[in-house]
Amino acid sequence: MKNTIVILLLSISTFVLGQERHRFAIGTQTGYEYNYFKSPDQLLVNDSLLTKNDLIASSGYLDAFFDYNYRYKWKENRLRFSVSPFTRIFQQNPQDSYWNLEARVRYDRKLSKKTKLLVEANFERMNREGLDGAQDVLVNPLGYTNYGATTGLESKLFKKNKTRLEGFYNFKNFDAYGVRDLQFNELGVQLGTRQEFRPGRYEHSFGFNTYYKKRRYETFNAEDTPQNGKRDWDYFKATTFYELPLNGVFELTPQMTYYSRFDRMEGQSGFNQYGPGLRLRFDNDRTKINAAIKYQIREYTAIQAPGTNESLRYQYMDLSLRFEHQLPIKGLMFTGRAYSRVRETNTVSLSARSFRGYVNQYAGIGFLWKP
Repeated sequence: MKNTIVILLLSISTFVLGQERHRFAIGTQTGYEYNYFKSPDQLLVNDSLLTKNDLIASSGYLDAFFDYNYRYKWKENRLRFSVSPFTRIFQQNPQDSYWNLEARVRYDRKLSKKTKLLVEANFERMNREGLDGAQDVLVNPLGYTNYGATTGLESKLFKKNKTRLEGFYNFKNFDAYGVRDLQFNELGVQLGTRQEFRPGRYEHSFGFNTYYKKRRYETFNAEDTPQNGKRDWDYFKATTFYELPLNGVFELTPQMTYYSRFDRMEGQSGFNQYGPGLRLRFDNDRTKINAAIKYQIREYTAIQAPGTNESLRYQYMDLSLRFEHQLPIKGLMFTGRAYSRVRETNTVSLSARSFRGYVNQYAGIGFLWKP
């Protein structure tokens, strides 16, 4: 009888512990970033011409990051929690260093064999000083705090199909800069679907992701008096994709994106953006590589490019690369990351800082440990 009780208790304990999982990873990378404030090559200020040496800040850097994930399952329920702190320390300009913290709590419950309830709450803190010159209408500090929530359903509409319909909300409060204090509320709905099929040896898939959201900005001065900084902007974005496996370890994913903004108050800040992209994934027993290239054209509907009689137009070329390679020591990986964004513009006025082109690039290598 005692042996039976012991076996029963061990079985219950094993079952309970089997539903709980902890995972974490810690890593570091070192590299170099060019033009991390996204400044132009030249700028005319009070009849004085500033050049690259005056405008562009670049530096070697050291990244440190940590990811912790917790999961607990019981019956038809699953609870997940993750937290990811990150810091980038600039070597030449330590005062420009920054840190970021992301935390998420996700809950899902199976309502039926084909439908699942999804709930998520998220928090992000970016602690960074300086102005992001990439902003085109509102002066926007780099530091911010964001609170968000998402809820919806995931369903299998067809065989080998996964479809999500969710509503989301975000509140983003940017750090005060001088006498400016900027924040926005955002409310939207998003839909995504992915359909798998097997025309041959390997599994193919195709689908799309789309959202529509309303974002309302408010800008206050130091006395909390409303400024002429209110904005009522709606956004729509849709991306279609096709995942094409070439063999058991190599996959290509061509995609097409359309993105637009509608200015509901003044009718001035709207734009249409579109273009193709291509993702590459390589994954074998020891090495993982993810790369992407994207070309986008943004055309403003009412803003004129400074110094011209044309509508403002941007061209973006984005490149990214991430890899992990398993070293002989279990759980230790050699890693690398590279990123490049080139923005070209038809703005010709050297006095315009906001509507200009820039180049931002960085690359680094390091180590990641997943015990």
